[in-house]
Amino acid sequence: MAQKRRKALVEKETVRRLAVFLVKLAVFSLPIYAILLTGYQSALLMHLTTDISFWFLKATGMQAELVDGTIVIPVENGSWGAYVSWDSTGWKSALALLSLIFATDFTLRKKLMGLLLVPVVYAANILRIWFMFFAVSTYGIEAFPVLHLTVWSWGLVAVVLVLWVVWMKYVDAPHAQRTKGD
Repeated sequence: MAQKRRKALVEKETVRRLAVFLVKLAVFSLPIYAILLTGYQSALLMHLTTDISFWFLKATGMQAELVDGTIVIPVENGSWGAYVSWDSTGWKSALALLSLIFATDFTLRKKLMGLLLVPVVYAANILRIWFMFFAVSTYGIEAFPVLHLTVWSWGLVAVVLVLWVVWMKYVDAPHAQRTKGD
């Protein structure tokens, strides 16, 4: 009987902690909604992302040109270009990761360590942009819609979730080692 009561208490505590996490996640996600509702866009971040992406394309040997803010590559029977829009900068993914990190029960010091992952998200976004140009260059324009729908839409979601789990395991490692010996 005591074991059932203990299990029920543990389950109740788990549900309570999950509810607190979800409320904190919603609160820490408010900047994302504020940016979306106001229509704010950072031209500086879009230009920076364009310039870094273009540099990376050139550094990896891709034939690319930057024409009025649009990255253009040669394809069969012509050229194809795309520009880095506000949504292509990875800002939502970076803020989503920070929201996930700050919604946890870890100390502020450990949460601040999570800020170090924002450049990783940004770098993954640059790789995502590079991959889209590489795929169009290699497989043709026909491949773009499917790749854009999958890699573009889900690529950074996977990166954010993996980084969050790795961060949680890293910052919780001393606790995990301490409880193993108890």
